[in-house]
Amino acid sequence: SMKVDWSYREDGLNDWTLPLLFSISCLVIACPCALGLATPTAVMVGSGVGAKYGILIKGGEALERASKVSAVVFDKTGTLTVGEPVVHDLLLLSDNAMILFNDRVNNSYEASSNMMNKVLKVDDGESIELKITSTTCGDVAHLNDTAVKNILKVAASAEHGSEHPLSKGIMKRAAEDAIPLEEVQNFVNEAGSGIKCMIGHKSIHIGNRKGLQTNKIEVRPGTFDAMEYLERLGQTAVVVSIDGTTEAVIGLIDKARAEASHVIQVLRKKMGVKVYMLTGDNSRTARVIASNIGIHPSCVIADVLPQGKVDCIKRLQEGGNCVAMIGDGVNDSPAMAQSDIGIAIGGGSDVAVETGGIVLMNSKLTDVVIALDLSRKVFSRIKLNFCWALGYNTAAIPVAAGALYPWLQMALPPFMAAVAMILSSLSVLCSSLLLNLYKPPTYEGNFGEAQMESMHTRTEETDTDNLESRSAGDALYPGCSRQW
Repeated sequence: SMKVDWSYREDGLNDWTLPLLFSISCLVIACPCALGLATPTAVMVGSGVGAKYGILIKGGEALERASKVSAVVFDKTGTLTVGEPVVHDLLLLSDNAMILFNDRVNNSYEASSNMMNKVLKVDDGESIELKITSTTCGDVAHLNDTAVKNILKVAASAEHGSEHPLSKGIMKRAAEDAIPLEEVQNFVNEAGSGIKCMIGHKSIHIGNRKGLQTNKIEVRPGTFDAMEYLERLGQTAVVVSIDGTTEAVIGLIDKARAEASHVIQVLRKKMGVKVYMLTGDNSRTARVIASNIGIHPSCVIADVLPQGKVDCIKRLQEGGNCVAMIGDGVNDSPAMAQSDIGIAIGGGSDVAVETGGIVLMNSKLTDVVIALDLSRKVFSRIKLNFCWALGYNTAAIPVAAGALYPWLQMALPPFMAAVAMILSSLSVLCSSLLLNLYKPPTYEGNFGEAQMESMHTRTEETDTDNLESRSAGDALYPGCSRQW
């Protein structure tokens, strides 16, 4: 029953209209507009802020997953590195390249060849015994230059039909030396192992160890020694085989991005994210680059085919990690699709850009830190919006239902309930709009400085070793190790 001392009858209400007033006010103030605005407004503003910094975020799901990332997997070529391999060394394994395109040279000199052992020191302090061919002849300097150009002609001609980053480096070197290309027939791209084709009547194969084994290439003595030597210097070794026999090893260097070391250290030490490198390159080259930018050797996964990258992502996810895969190439797309959130480098392939939930339009690694930090900020704001909306309704609905009427003798009119409901929605909207004040994180401290100093020292030592090995090589066989 109603209390006799309540003053609602003096306000023109009765036993029916007072409950009706409470019901209408409760219904109006309980409108879930604020709850409905909490997520989409924050996502919209967050996406706009990301776009301002050159980060394309494809929806709220991508933001939510990025905010939970606990492990980041980087592709190497084109992501951690600049993606522009440069031919740095060319090691000849025999004299055959001298007469590759001019059989008349065979009659212009008399040459005797024998295998000589040469011990070379690489920058990690270890030594490797490299077998190289020593040749004695009249005009050896000219002939060696001819051999080098012939190998480059073969390699550039064969790689002309490939889209691999290494092929661009070889073709660029040939173009700089004004080397004309030959017509190629029967081109075949062997994913993860190399390419093969026909140039005239000669069969050409260019690839790695897997390609040599798969195509049953005859491996000359010193081939694997030469590959190991180049790989320990951080170069990617590519073997050129002609008519089923290895003839030369080309070493290409793809420099790490200037900001890579800093980004890796910030992700690990400030954001608490585990960092991995995933690459199809050989393990020696991958570990040299990883050590230069601060990735632990145990977090380097090398010699992996595209399907193998997917399996690696699955294993990390099975370990309880929320995985972000960062890549730029077609081969990275399956792994990006498998990961919880794919982050594509804007300058990469169209397939990678389409697959990624987040696209770094400026192609800067520092944007990875901004993307993850922004997603965390947006998701925190969404939680704050929900807490505010739910807290408001939790407190306001009992008041609208008349919980305080017995003591205050005041009922909340429906129009006041509507005003309160609008203010609730406006507060959530303003909370989301405050994301426009977001500034990218700035980290005090010299992250990566020690690594960069170590990298600089390592580079100087490497250059010194290169000069020493080149001089020693010239003494044994001028041109056996051609450096640019």
